[in-house]
Amino acid sequence: MSHTRPKLGLFARCSACLLALAVAAAWPLESTAGEVPVPPKRHAEHLVFNEKTGEWEHGVEPVPGTEDGDLDIARQWLARGEYKTVCKIIKDWIKQYGDDAPRYPEALYLYGTAYLERGLYRQAHKAYQELLNNYPGSAFAESALSQEFRVAEQYMAGKRKRIWGGLLWFKDREGGIAIMDDLVANYSDTPLAEMAQMAKAEYYFSRGELDLAESEYATFAREYPRSRWHARALLMSARCAQGRFAGIKFDEAPLIEAEERYNQYQREYPAAAERDEVSTTLEQMTATRADKTLDIGKFYQKTEKFQAARFYYREIIIRWPKTPAALEARNRLAAIGEPLEEPAMPEPQASVNRLRQQETPR
Repeated sequence: MSHTRPKLGLFARCSACLLALAVAAAWPLESTAGEVPVPPKRHAEHLVFNEKTGEWEHGVEPVPGTEDGDLDIARQWLARGEYKTVCKIIKDWIKQYGDDAPRYPEALYLYGTAYLERGLYRQAHKAYQELLNNYPGSAFAESALSQEFRVAEQYMAGKRKRIWGGLLWFKDREGGIAIMDDLVANYSDTPLAEMAQMAKAEYYFSRGELDLAESEYATFAREYPRSRWHARALLMSARCAQGRFAGIKFDEAPLIEAEERYNQYQREYPAAAERDEVSTTLEQMTATRADKTLDIGKFYQKTEKFQAARFYYREIIIRWPKTPAALEARNRLAAIGEPLEEPAMPEPQASVNRLRQQETPR
């Protein structure tokens, strides 16, 4: 029994042709050996802005196989988001023309940007660093700096970088911090330095590393007093210092630092301080410092070091008279035979230091 192939109708044949054309259009055009594939033409790409006339004019078509033409073609592919194609073109271009080519800095920038958009941050960083280190006066240096900031942000956000040809991927948050440090140290005259300093502070705060966050915020507040983020840096440095205080059994240095910064914030940004209820925060910190001093006094009273206990109880009444700790200190002074009259001013600092050194509570 013979079988005959069914004939396609006109509509089916047209549909098949359209499908083939659509598939072909989805891939870079095939080129002859040694030639860079040219992207499909679009009207806007053939217009070039003439700064002298202030008008858009038809530009010269890039010629494949030439130094300038291949780089211009790579830019066209970059505009289309064909980043793997760009990397291949630039890699071949660098191999053929080398770093002596006049447009080599531009090639590095295109190379780095294509890698960045592919999520290959280590390769992108390498290209940008070569551009910034060896061609700092290039027209592409400023753009490379901005892209370096993006690389650092991705690392700090936990994005992974690829090593050993993709065999391993690992997070490199410290690499992101290192890039930000470089921006702050070596490009201090650019807006990116300010942004990098704040980015480091926010990064450490988001991870709960309050000691590092406090240091970075304080550095920002000191180095960029005219910044639009100065108020935030000052407030956050105070909050981080306050958050580092572990309790009345521990060192009160973080509370003292926080108090100084809250007071500065209150002086420089009174409206914002009122909104953030800084006065209430300062009152709470005052009560906490009084409680800590009371705890020291109670320790000395318990160990029958009454002279030291009296000193700390009097200190509370003089420095923080409106706190609950001051009321308890008065009662304890009375219990150990201290008159209830207002105590004299504290002894000179030298004698205070000697008294505090007599014995430290453990």
